[in-house]
Amino acid sequence: MENMTHTCERTLPADHQTGLQLIYSKLASWRRNYKTRRHLRELPEHLWDDIGLDEKEIKSEVRKPFWRE
Repeated sequence: MENMTHTCERTLPADHQTGLQLIYSKLASWRRNYKTRRHLRELPEHLWDDIGLDEKEIKSEVRKPFWRE
């Protein structure tokens, strides 16, 4: 019976863990891009100077798809 508990404690091989970490990292990056651009799109014009961007830069950034850096 003791062997049954040991067989249930399997872990992924290192290369699979690395692959999953890369996927998670990419998804997190895409989510961050999406949220940041959405907030930038909703930012009132009078605050643009506060973040150091002009209208052209903001429009350029919010047009980018989430997967582009």
